[in-house]
Amino acid sequence: MALDAAELGFERTLDALRSLLADRFGMTAADGDMPADNPLFAIGVGLTSLEGIEFLCEVEREFGVHINDLEWWVYETPTLAAVTQYLIDLSKDQHATS
Repeated sequence: MALDAAELGFERTLDALRSLLADRFGMTAADGDMPADNPLFAIGVGLTSLEGIEFLCEVEREFGVHINDLEWWVYETPTLAAVTQYLIDLSKDQHATS
């Protein structure tokens, strides 16, 4: 069953994303190693563009959502905090239309 970001809330969704990064990409999930305000790519969390797309696919699968705004994902260099809030908002929108 997919995770529900709206139900989890900000901190637990953030923790789930950190765990996903640790499990899938071998990154350390400790708060100090992966601050929520660091960009996902390059000097932030350190994902390559390909890893970023792989992470996007994993996030969609884990949370049962479809991220339509790929330009935001690729060009805006989102942070873990921004992805967390995006997932919560997307989850709330899905609940409203269900």
